[in-house]
Amino acid sequence: MKSKIVFTVFSLIIAFCPVEAQTVSELFLKLPEPVLLTLTVSDRMDLIDMYKAGEESNTRNFFGDSCSILSLSDDYLQIRIGKNIMELFILPMINDSKIIGLIQTVCTPVCDSQLEFYTTTWKKIATSVLITFAGKYDFLKEEINPKDEIVKNALIPLDINMIRLHYDPNKQELYQYYTTPEYLSEMDRVNVKTYLDEKAKQFKWNLSRFER
Repeated sequence: MKSKIVFTVFSLIIAFCPVEAQTVSELFLKLPEPVLLTLTVSDRMDLIDMYKAGEESNTRNFFGDSCSILSLSDDYLQIRIGKNIMELFILPMINDSKIIGLIQTVCTPVCDSQLEFYTTTWKKIATSVLITFAGKYDFLKEEINPKDEIVKNALIPLDINMIRLHYDPNKQELYQYYTTPEYLSEMDRVNVKTYLDEKAKQFKWNLSRFER
């Protein structure tokens, strides 16, 4: 399986030719409509201009939600849309080409993130090629035996997988937090948290893939 992933990654790398440098602001303006349907191109331009001018970067989207840029550099953008967060970032690859990472985190009220990858021309890349997320057993404390029947029974309420993601552009690292316990009843949440390590799992970008 790992060799198949490596082969696929290198196939992608060969397919990507170096392109003219684009900033994340330029890519933000070109975001496909299904991804950011609530903000018009004009709204996005206004947000960028206000942020760069040192003004309060805030506008309202189609649904009346407050939208503001939290962080912006040449290769990273973090924007709040209502209660949700979107992160857009540029990742360098080993042949001097680049790809785009997009995290959309929805909090209703428990936060759950989705990560997608694209070429710089907005062609989608399979997420599984570029990262393998940690599962619930990866968040167990080191001393916990996942084969123990008591542990297995205690983790039954974790029948759905909810995660929160955050990208650090300075370290080129991705952080995965396990948020499923927050979705449970108070009694179940207290019970499962006795077995879980709440620290985020860290993934480092190695110019071809995120690896733990």
